[in-house]
Amino acid sequence: MKSLFLCSLLLTLSSNLLASEESRSYKKISSTEAVVTIKTEETDGTQAATYVDAKETEQFINDLLKDPSSPLAKLVKEIELQNCEATSTPDQTWIDGCGEVTLTAQVRTGFGRGGWASAGAAYTFFVGFTSDGTGRFFDVSHMITISESADAQTNDQYDYSGVVLKTLSLIEVKKLEK
Repeated sequence: MKSLFLCSLLLTLSSNLLASEESRSYKKISSTEAVVTIKTEETDGTQAATYVDAKETEQFINDLLKDPSSPLAKLVKEIELQNCEATSTPDQTWIDGCGEVTLTAQVRTGFGRGGWASAGAAYTFFVGFTSDGTGRFFDVSHMITISESADAQTNDQYDYSGVVLKTLSLIEVKKLEK
C-alpha cells in the first residue's frame, strides 16, 4: 500500500514538473483554424507526437460556435431553424419549448506520426438536436472532423528550437444520410 502511494505521488510530481516546463499560447486565426505555440524548456530535442493531446479542442470548438462566420456556427443556426424556427444565443443555448443543438464528445478517428518533428490526429464529433419534453430525444444529423497537427520548429541547422506549433482545423462538416 505504501509503495502504491509513493508511485502515485511520484507520477503526480512528474506530471507537474513536465507541465511546468512548457507554456502554451492559443490564438484563433480564422473561422476554421487556430494555432497553439508551445514553448518548451528543452531545446535538445522533442517528440511532436507528445503535443497531439487535444488539450485545446474544447476551446477551439467554443470559439467556432461563437464566430458567426464559422461553418460550425452556421450549422448550429441551420439546425435550430429547422427544429425550432428560432435561434439561440451563445449564453443561452437551450431554446425554451423546443430544445438545443448538441455536440457529442470527441472520438479520435486518426493518428499519424512523421518522425520526431511532426504528428497529427483527427477527431470526430457528432452534431444533432436534443428535443424538449419528457423524453429529450437526441437526433444526430451531422458529423464534423477537426484535425490537430504538431510541428517542431527547427533552426537553420535543423536542430529543434524549443518551439512546437500546433494547428487545429475544422476540416469537414458532413450531413449524415438517414
